[in-house]
Amino acid sequence: MRNMLTPRVMSQKARRKISQRQKNNASKSTRSQQVLAYDLGGTKVAVGVVNSRGRVLKELREPVVIHEGKAAVIRQLVRMGRTLLESYPLIQRVGIASAGPLDPKKGVLLDPTNFAGPDGPWGVTPLASLLKKQLALPVVMDNDAAAAMIAEHWVGKAKRVQNAMILTLGTGLGTGILANGELVRAGQHLHPEAGHLILQAHDRTAKCGCGNYGCAEAYLSGRNFGRRVSIQFGRPEMDAKEIADLARNGNKKALRAFDEYAEMLAIALHNYAVIYCPEVIIFAGSFAGASDLFLNKAELRLKELLKRRRKGVDLMPKLVVSSLHNQSGIIGGAWLAFQE
Repeated sequence: MRNMLTPRVMSQKARRKISQRQKNNASKSTRSQQVLAYDLGGTKVAVGVVNSRGRVLKELREPVVIHEGKAAVIRQLVRMGRTLLESYPLIQRVGIASAGPLDPKKGVLLDPTNFAGPDGPWGVTPLASLLKKQLALPVVMDNDAAAAMIAEHWVGKAKRVQNAMILTLGTGLGTGILANGELVRAGQHLHPEAGHLILQAHDRTAKCGCGNYGCAEAYLSGRNFGRRVSIQFGRPEMDAKEIADLARNGNKKALRAFDEYAEMLAIALHNYAVIYCPEVIIFAGSFAGASDLFLNKAELRLKELLKRRRKGVDLMPKLVVSSLHNQSGIIGGAWLAFQE
């Protein structure tokens, strides 16, 4: 008996149905392979289209307009997202990696430490739902360092590693932790803000954006490093890159500043090592570009601090710089969207 579904005898109506089904399947496949992802920090915002292999296909990056206020930043996010969606109209999911504190389950910013404009601090801001309304797409959100940790485990320096930590050194100090293959969460589904562990509570030279003194972030973020060293130089605010250039050219005051930085970093890493026990600690963010000035010294000091913690189970982590070229936030944000 002749097969009645051969092309020779198939009706035009049947052919159109199959053709439409193939187009629908192709569209679904395209949608499932690409997402829109944001990386929102206190200095910059990046938006990218990322595929299912963790590759950034297209990216927009701008200084974030925090100084213009919350509404201006949200307009900026919407504009950048729509620009990319015009080129990739089949995308149907969005992920946001944002500086915190935040509630990832609700998609709400909880008065983020480094977000304050002319109208004051942001307070509680339902960023995910605001973008969902403007972009007409489902939106998920998580802490930027948590997203960066996920990205490193997916396609970066923590691939095939079960216990790892990332420090994002930029406007703030973000921390993300992987323990036994799972992202570490705090109580109430919140992200652990380990950048705000207090190292020296009475150091009035180290005020943190959270309002306390002596947090790890007050010493280790690129912005705060620049502020503290500017005071030591008796000059208007210098940025971290300028100080790094001075140190590489042999400026003794700048070199001493990096020595102090290495010491404070080693103390913070000791605390993280005994709490989280990572096998590898990854440094990301713009200030990680100055790692040649502090990482080796911090590693030597950390070995001293962990001397009695290396027997049986060696708690000395491997210290490495991210190879994701400041795209770990976007890639991690994409991973969130793919899981939704």
